[in-house]
Amino acid sequence: MKKTALFFFGGVLSLMLLAACATTDYDVEKQKAIAEDNRRLGEAYARQGDYTNALRYYLEAAKHYPDDPELQYSLGMAYQEKMNYSRSIDHFNRALTLKPDMTKAKISMGVSYIKAEEYDQAILVLKQAIDNLEFEIYTKPQYPNYLLGWTYYLKKQYPESERYLQKALDYYASGITKDPIYVQSLRSMGLVALAQTNPSKALSYLQKAIPFAPKWPELYLDIARANRLAGFESRAREAYNRVIELAPATDIADTAAREAASL
Repeated sequence: MKKTALFFFGGVLSLMLLAACATTDYDVEKQKAIAEDNRRLGEAYARQGDYTNALRYYLEAAKHYPDDPELQYSLGMAYQEKMNYSRSIDHFNRALTLKPDMTKAKISMGVSYIKAEEYDQAILVLKQAIDNLEFEIYTKPQYPNYLLGWTYYLKKQYPESERYLQKALDYYASGITKDPIYVQSLRSMGLVALAQTNPSKALSYLQKAIPFAPKWPELYLDIARANRLAGFESRAREAYNRVIELAPATDIADTAAREAASL
């Protein structure tokens, strides 16, 4: 009799444990579904440039399922847009803990370090990202090379800057479509040459960028400065006027007008 009762009790306990496991699995899936709904709402706001509301929904999603690397990446990007770089970096780190091969999180972390002016950390993580590219296909491998080149420019380490910027430009030699990274790389090469007092080399890069960005006032300001350094005052004045025409009543227009007046 005791054995029968014990067997019955054991069977009931097993059923209760199975039911508890089933309930737990159901609850987890339910939490994941709620998190995914909130993440999608956050993405919709992010696409509109409304990162305040994007963050609201991302954070709500994280309450329900924080272990989603894509959600942590989205949180990092939203905080980056809100210029809260420390939190941005925290979430990129969390994404990488959950998914160590998430190269885009590594590269975006590098961007946050650049914006936070932590250049040595930016260089470290961007070099790690480039190393990771050897093991996976990344749609724009030129991007981390450009970022490294730009970071070295900000550190005034011009030979290293030029080396990585050239690597970025080399990707386009295969015939891939010229995009904003290409234009930024050309402009950055021009700035490196200007920083080394080589206006003719600067102009060779800056002028190549014009067909791809004909209405970019910063580019014309760089061209004006290169022409001025080269002694081409009329060309410099023309470029300054183009800045003022493209961006009237702005700080960059004021800068152009002030520099033009001192010619």
